[in-house]
Amino acid sequence: MFYVMNIAVGIVVVVIIMMMTLKFLALFTDTPLFRTRVWPWLRLHPWWPVPAERTAETLLRHLLSIEQYRALCVNGYLDIPSPAIADRIYRVPRGPGQVQVIERGELRERLCVQPAANGMPDADVVLMHKLLIESDERAYLLTANHFPRAIWY
Repeated sequence: MFYVMNIAVGIVVVVIIMMMTLKFLALFTDTPLFRTRVWPWLRLHPWWPVPAERTAETLLRHLLSIEQYRALCVNGYLDIPSPAIADRIYRVPRGPGQVQVIERGELRERLCVQPAANGMPDADVVLMHKLLIESDERAYLLTANHFPRAIWY
């Protein structure tokens, strides 16, 4: 009887330690380091459990230049130069967030454009912004919700 109680207590302790460890790790998984460097690297592996994310990350890596993909992984955003307006850059974040419009190094406004389907991989959303801006910037700007720059910038 004493032996069974020790095993039960041991199992409870192990479960509690595992839960606390997972909670501790969850504090770090939403940081820019994980979001921009670790998760994209993990998604490229064949053992990644979500094939759509792996395919999206592979396509993004294929369609961006080496410098663009490296900058996206390091910074957490992709800078897309405007095809129509000189000195304008669209800063597209990986993951949730608004696209920043930067002219001559200064934030002018923020844009919100989201896909109609929820749950798209982050890589597909970044690629959506890039292709829309480069193919038809005017339609992209007409579709977007415009927000003035924040007053604390």
